[in-house]
Amino acid sequence: MRSGQQSDVLKIFAYVAATLILGAVIAPWLYNFGKGMAEVFSGKESNAVIHWLADAARRADFTRFFNRAVLLAAVLLLFPLMAWLRLGRASGKYGDTPWSVRLPQQLVVSDFGQPLKRNFQGWLQFGTGFFLAAGLLLLSGWVMIQSGCFVWRDMPLSARGTPNKVVEAINWAAAVKKGLPAALATALIEETLFRGVLLGIFLRAMRPAYAIATLSFLFAFVHFLEPPVGVMISDPESASAGFQMLGQIFGRFADPVPMVSTFLVLSAVGVVLAYSRYRTASLWLPVGLHFGWVFGEKMFKAATWVVPGLPRGVHWFVGETLKEGLLPLSVVVITGILVHAMTREVEPVAEYRN
Repeated sequence: MRSGQQSDVLKIFAYVAATLILGAVIAPWLYNFGKGMAEVFSGKESNAVIHWLADAARRADFTRFFNRAVLLAAVLLLFPLMAWLRLGRASGKYGDTPWSVRLPQQLVVSDFGQPLKRNFQGWLQFGTGFFLAAGLLLLSGWVMIQSGCFVWRDMPLSARGTPNKVVEAINWAAAVKKGLPAALATALIEETLFRGVLLGIFLRAMRPAYAIATLSFLFAFVHFLEPPVGVMISDPESASAGFQMLGQIFGRFADPVPMVSTFLVLSAVGVVLAYSRYRTASLWLPVGLHFGWVFGEKMFKAATWVVPGLPRGVHWFVGETLKEGLLPLSVVVITGILVHAMTREVEPVAEYRN
């Protein structure tokens, strides 16, 4: 790591740890507040917003409250983190950092990473990334359907003759209407944060390969921190409920199947996205790729059911979604190879001026 910059990386990891701890502390308080609101306003005439919040709180389980608590903690700690990262630094020239495109002059610090540059092929790379990622992902989904691992929701039998227990029509219009804006928002927010801000900081502290690998590990770690499906907390009102949930989450790291089938896929996704940002010195291509992967996964999920009762060995290759298993991992790797072939490396510079 470069002298004077490595502390920024450690601060980011400390921020993630502090967010999880604060989220675990807040979660039971948020749960009790939400359930109390639901009891008070349930069935009563009230403001539309309050009525919507009360109804949502009534239907939500502790897992949802925990997720919202972690998100709230992340927002609350973001501003101290921004101040912490600039502590003791002299302000630099506008444009000297890869994440200063929209920051005021006085908030910019000097930087030796790779700045984001104006990309005249931005829309082309965005569209190419979207169709490349979504197309290859959905193609792998079609292969999984033909192999009998998934079944169309409106089909009575899978490709291998397994009965579909819930046959229902596929509402493609509703799936697109719901999935398109959600996928685009996810891609924009996460790429701005991870590849726009954090990768720029990591590139100041270490060589590109190490920066990409470290950030991809952090990206996979953050996305892997989802409560297991069907997890139950004995007493969600207790002060320790959030830490019990953390224990359940970190218990997933001891299971080799999700570690291989999910964590490796997330890590590979992070590598491809970071590498595409580094190769183009812009966010157009990674946003397009991310948008395509999320949209494709959402569309496939809206149109299919996973076939139950598959042998455990199959879960190494195919999971319950298109982001789990060695087959989706191979798709991500192929996408990365194509990204390398279609881009040229933009050399990092010590100073960038508009």
